[in-house]
Amino acid sequence: MFWMYPEKKYNQTPFTCYDGSQPSHFCQKGENWGAFTTQECDLIISFSQNLFKDKSHRFEGLHQNYRQANAWEISQTETTNWLWQRLINNLITANNRWWNYDIVGIIEPLQLLCYDSTNNSNQIKDNCDLHIDNEYPFSCRKISFSVELSDPKTYEGAKLNLYLQENPQILPINKGTMIMFPSFILHEVTPIIEGKRWELIGWISGPQFR
Repeated sequence: MFWMYPEKKYNQTPFTCYDGSQPSHFCQKGENWGAFTTQECDLIISFSQNLFKDKSHRFEGLHQNYRQANAWEISQTETTNWLWQRLINNLITANNRWWNYDIVGIIEPLQLLCYDSTNNSNQIKDNCDLHIDNEYPFSCRKISFSVELSDPKTYEGAKLNLYLQENPQILPINKGTMIMFPSFILHEVTPIIEGKRWELIGWISGPQFR
């Protein structure tokens, strides 16, 4: 497959992040921006327990030809509004600093994913194959994001890789880290080997690139 990237008129900053290992990347009391605390990560994971009661909010093996994982949709509600606002604040700040894309907001439900090694078989392991996020019919996606919800010491594999060249970008993987990158960047999640890796993903959208 041949991948084409937008012309250099677009800022090619590959990613930016709030790193969960850096104290300065967390908001102050009364504010809502930056990396997520351990308690906040655990709270987000716990949403899966409530959503599991309603099968319509849970799906497995979405597009199994490219992603194999357990996933739950998280809509904006009174309970999750703080989460949506944190994400939006982070994305607006990152966009204003690095990309300056024309954006309107997060218009799709968030996705809570769990890459689980206990689902592995000889033929299939939980993973997400190489892809870009703004392929048709999702060409309105401008910036993708991933929030690391698990301690990297508790799992092996399931690594998020971003590709601008042959070798992937080196990304921080500390619990609470939020990675943000243009949705046209090629990326993958490698197969899970041991344990479970939880992540929250989503996209901020706007008019199509032109």
